[in-house]
Amino acid sequence: MSSKESSYLFRLMELSSVRLADWANLQTDLVGLIIKKLGIPDFVKFRAVCTSWNRVCREVSNHPRVDPWLMLPTDLLDGAKFFSIPEKINQTIRIPSTATIFGSMWIPVGSSHGWLIFFSPTQGTIQLVNPISSAQIQLPPIGTRRFSKAILLDMSESNFTVAVIYGNHKGYKVARKGSKSWSFVDSKHILVDVFKHRRQLYTIDIYGTVEVWAEPPRAWQDEDAPQVDPHVHHNLVHYPQQKFNCLVETPAGDLVRVKRQSQNKFALWVLDKETLSFEKTTDIGEFGLFVSHYSSFCFPAKDHPNLKVNCIYFIDGYNNLCAFNLEHGTKELVEALETAHANNQQAPHLHRHQPLQEPFLWFTPSLK
Repeated sequence: MSSKESSYLFRLMELSSVRLADWANLQTDLVGLIIKKLGIPDFVKFRAVCTSWNRVCREVSNHPRVDPWLMLPTDLLDGAKFFSIPEKINQTIRIPSTATIFGSMWIPVGSSHGWLIFFSPTQGTIQLVNPISSAQIQLPPIGTRRFSKAILLDMSESNFTVAVIYGNHKGYKVARKGSKSWSFVDSKHILVDVFKHRRQLYTIDIYGTVEVWAEPPRAWQDEDAPQVDPHVHHNLVHYPQQKFNCLVETPAGDLVRVKRQSQNKFALWVLDKETLSFEKTTDIGEFGLFVSHYSSFCFPAKDHPNLKVNCIYFIDGYNNLCAFNLEHGTKELVEALETAHANNQQAPHLHRHQPLQEPFLWFTPSLK
C-alpha cells in the first residue's frame, strides 16, 4: 500500500475511533473500503486480527487488490522473494514444499493463475504451488530430460491443464487433473509458447508462426522473421535468429502476440476477431504487459500505484526492471534489482539441467 493510501485510511480509522471505541465493531462498509485498498499480504494479516474482520473479509464483494509481482532468483531455502511494482517493496514467502529433499533442487519453471510451477531436475518431478494459500498439487513424474518451460493453461476447482515444451524437440507434453502420466502432442516445429484463448489452443514456434489447434487448422506467419530452412534442425537455446515470442490475453478478451525484436524493443500484434488476422498495434489502452521467458500476462494498470499504462515491463540485460513505452518506443528504468548475481552467487534457476534462460518470472498472487 502506498504512503498516500496509508495516510488516507489512517484518517478514516482515526475519525471512526472518535465514535467507536471497539475496533472489532467498525462499520462493515468502512472495513470493506479498507480491504479493497490492501494488497494480498496485508489482507492476510488484516483478516487474522479478529473474527469480526475475518467475517467481513469472507464476503464476496470485499476482495483485496491484486498486484503483479516479479519472482527474483534467490535461494528457496531462505524463502521465495518477490518484488511488487505498485508498492516497490520485496516480499519473502517461505514455501515448505520446495525445500531440498535428499539433495534435490526445486526450481520455478512457470507461473499462471496465481500458481507457481516447480521442477526437480534430480527427481524428475513437477508440482504446482500456491505460495499464498500454501496449497500444492503433485503432477505425474516427467523425467530428468531438460525442457524449456511449463505452462499452466487453465485452472479451476474441477480441472487444470499443464503443458511442457522442450527447447530442442518438436511437440509438447500435457497433463490434466487426475492424469497418471504425461501425454505427448506432436508439432511441425519446435515451440516457444503454448496458450489457451477462448477454449482454443494456440502455439508459437521458433520461426514466429502462430497456429491455432482446431479444425480446420489455421496459421499466421511472422512477416519479419528471417527466411530459414524449416527442414533443418535447430536448438532453441542456440538458435541465433530466434527472438522472444509469447501470447497473452488482455482483460478485454483480446489475444496479443508479443515479440522482443531487440534487447530493448518490442512489437505487438492483436488478433482481429472479424478478419481473423493479426494486426500490428502500439496501443493496448489502459493495460500493461509483463513479459519474461517463464511467464507473461496482461494487467489493468490504470488504478494501480506506480504502474504505467500502454507499457511492457521486462528485464534488460543488466537485471534491471524496465518499462517499454509502446507509444513512444522508449525504454525507462523502473528498478535496479538486487539478485543472487549481485553477490556473486549462482542463481538456483540457472541449474545445469536447465537452459540458460532469463532467471525471472512474473506472478499474480491469488488466495484460491
